[in-house]
Amino acid sequence: MDAINRSVVKRNYLDISYDEKKLPRTAYPGKLAQYLYKNHFKKTGSLLDVGCGRGEFLEQFKDLGFEVHGIDVSPSVEDLNIGFTARCDFEHERFPLEEKSLDFVFSKSVVEHLHHPEKMVNECFRVLKPGGKAIFMCPSWVHTYWGPFYIDHTHVTPFTLPSLNQLLELSGFCVEHSEHFLQLPIVWRFPILKIGVELTARLPIPYRPLYPIKLPESVNKWVRFSKEKMLLVVGVKPT
Repeated sequence: MDAINRSVVKRNYLDISYDEKKLPRTAYPGKLAQYLYKNHFKKTGSLLDVGCGRGEFLEQFKDLGFEVHGIDVSPSVEDLNIGFTARCDFEHERFPLEEKSLDFVFSKSVVEHLHHPEKMVNECFRVLKPGGKAIFMCPSWVHTYWGPFYIDHTHVTPFTLPSLNQLLELSGFCVEHSEHFLQLPIVWRFPILKIGVELTARLPIPYRPLYPIKLPESVNKWVRFSKEKMLLVVGVKPT
């Protein structure tokens, strides 16, 4: 499949999977951006969002004071009016950015879509300044192998915490932090609630979108994200 055909496939995927009616915008990108800024980035600077999609995280990081840049395989990324944005098939092309030009890289739910994720991570390393920091997030195979990982048929490369750590290390990063991450902001504020998360994760409760079941949205999110943990790995480019 040539580059043009790949773009068409990815564009159709994004148009369907991230349709505003099916997946309306929420407050979550803002809460996660603030969490990452406070706990990991700890200062502002130039930031690249690899796989920026609709630009939700670009908007939030910009509001926090970052100089934002975004790339995505979808041609619609060029219509975003948020910092510098460009179309890039980052599994096959070099990023349209200079070497050692950025302070931070952020990428959420991208590496699991790539057959050769090392190419993308190598590019992240190239564009970071020495001492620059990158955060990668993706589904945890240990917590999603039984079904949720394949809710999205374009997931092709599963990761465990050791394998994601190794991917960064092979590209030259020093791993500063790695964890199984809960996408439940209330738990970030009140860690004691992790007890309830672990109990919920053990219960055979069906939830959307894995099952066509009706649950109040707040309950559905609690059940889903108690079971579907993410990986969060922070890498630093050596000085």
